[in-house]
Amino acid sequence: MTTIDFNAQRLEHAKQIVSKIKLPAQPTIVIEINKEMRAEHPDFPRIGALVAQDASISAKVINVINSPFFGLARKCESILQALTYMGLENFRKVVLTACLQDALGGGSAADKIFWEHSLHSAVAAESLAKTLRGILSTEDITPDMAYMTGLFHDCAIPMLLKRTPEYQPFTDAALSHKRDIIQEEDTVVGSDHCVVGGLLAKTWSLPDAVCKTIIHHHTSNLAGQSAIPHKLIALTKVADYLAYTFGYSIGMADRIIDGEWDMEDWCELNGAVLHELHLGPDDLSDMKDQIFELLTEQ
Repeated sequence: MTTIDFNAQRLEHAKQIVSKIKLPAQPTIVIEINKEMRAEHPDFPRIGALVAQDASISAKVINVINSPFFGLARKCESILQALTYMGLENFRKVVLTACLQDALGGGSAADKIFWEHSLHSAVAAESLAKTLRGILSTEDITPDMAYMTGLFHDCAIPMLLKRTPEYQPFTDAALSHKRDIIQEEDTVVGSDHCVVGGLLAKTWSLPDAVCKTIIHHHTSNLAGQSAIPHKLIALTKVADYLAYTFGYSIGMADRIIDGEWDMEDWCELNGAVLHELHLGPDDLSDMKDQIFELLTEQ
């Protein structure tokens, strides 16, 4: 079976699973903001009014904006004020984050670990993308796309867990990447969190490169596959690793696996990932220190 056939089969299985899960539709607010971003003169008051009219999303947006993750010098008390302070592109990121939280819900300890890891991955991916902007430009990858990928890359985990309680043993491994669980997931739920997450991203009209990266973020061998964003996949793997080790280092995820990912071991196993980004182990070590400092400030 060729790689293309295998991926087509995975997608078909995932669509069958998704038809039973009922993926949350792309929120109208996100659709409208995307329209305004394409306009020559975006209408800030209209965007603010659209968000403000949904009390649940509005409250989540204000909560996310005022969280340490966005580090504003002063607290925002209104949607329009936040939009003015942050600018449209950053505001869209916040709305996307709030809408995904609203769509997936959950308040358990596992949900907390998932959200912390997702936000850390998003911030790490965006930071890496800014540093590696020149390398990523060959695939037209922007820091905004990197943030989206980091935020959404594991979004199917809480959905699969809600649908299938038997999925619980896989949630920790899916976050840690310490073993290849794709086949195991497929046995239990008929698909895997990478493909289901990619379909959700597609449903929400995220860029094609983001959707493909989510589908392949656990793929270990990308050789021979040309129509995929190799550099964004590599960047997401690095951001995911840094976010995971950061969570472990501050004790939030210390029960996910026995022992932290050793950087030397990770670099040895992921030499091709580092090569794709023109990085060496020393570069990764420096970036880890910088991103840990950034995340600690959040």
